[in-house]
Amino acid sequence: MKTQNCVYLLTLSLYTTAMEGKLGVLDKSDWQPIKNIKDHFIQSIGAVSVFQYNKRSGSLLKFVEVFNGDTRVDNGTYYRLDLTAEDGVVTKKYQAIELDRDYFNLISFTPLDH
Repeated sequence: MKTQNCVYLLTLSLYTTAMEGKLGVLDKSDWQPIKNIKDHFIQSIGAVSVFQYNKRSGSLLKFVEVFNGDTRVDNGTYYRLDLTAEDGVVTKKYQAIELDRDYFNLISFTPLDH
């Protein structure tokens, strides 16, 4: 019984630590708005986000454009991008978070409700 409790507490502790790190990236502090959202580099990051999401999920979204975004520097540069992508004939809005360290890593890709 003691072993089960120790395993449970260790698992809970590791989960909490992991979530705190994830929430630290996603919280609202320290994000700076992207001044030129139409910049080719920013639009390219949006396209890479959709490509990575499709590869992971098996979806066939087609990137349209990034229409809003912010950046945050914290052990690399994070890009939080609001973008549109076509899902068949319907255009939908998504938010992607990419980490640029030595390469781009998709952290999150979620539909926007509005």
